[in-house]
Amino acid sequence: MKYIIMCGGFYEHFETPKQLSVINGETLVARTIRLLKENGIEDIYISSNDPRFDEYAPRLEHTNTYAYKGKKIHGYWVDAYYPMNEPCVYLHGDVYYSEDAIKKIINLKSDKNIFIGNELAKNPEHKNWGEPFGWIVNNPEVFRKGIELTKYLQDIGRCERGFAISWELYRVLNGLDINKMYIIDDTYLVINDETIDIDAPFQIEELNNKLR
Repeated sequence: MKYIIMCGGFYEHFETPKQLSVINGETLVARTIRLLKENGIEDIYISSNDPRFDEYAPRLEHTNTYAYKGKKIHGYWVDAYYPMNEPCVYLHGDVYYSEDAIKKIINLKSDKNIFIGNELAKNPEHKNWGEPFGWIVNNPEVFRKGIELTKYLQDIGRCERGFAISWELYRVLNGLDINKMYIIDDTYLVINDETIDIDAPFQIEELNNKLR
């Protein structure tokens, strides 16, 4: 399977793309690539519109730009999943993956489309969003149709947040209410360790201090 590291987006609180943040002497994207290669994965690509990523892996041009709270929005967030017509794994480039997490993702056996994250919710009343880490796409046709339906639901105002991201896509693909938290065990891979989605600069500092 191809592994696509998602390095698009616009981040107003970072001087460089989050994926180029340095942790323990290594950028996030370089760490992810290294861990994949150490586990036998060589078919690695980066989805981005930024040529600074060219030194890391072949780049798939990603023209979508999206920022939180209405700044620099262009297109749909869910279009960040570069269109592929074959099975692939999407890994979010701004995530610090543990070695065990990468092994868990690579070794998972399933014929379904699997969402990767650290949310353990089991009922619609759960209010926490959790952190999304990526997708294992075994059925790309179903995955692309889910993205188009998610965009349509956003367009007609069915998405309470106003824009749809990974969680909304997961619920649409599983036939759930786009706004209700719920997890189906066989379509969700739980990564519940030190793997972390980097949202703010202080998390970089915290990780570096922890790893010194």
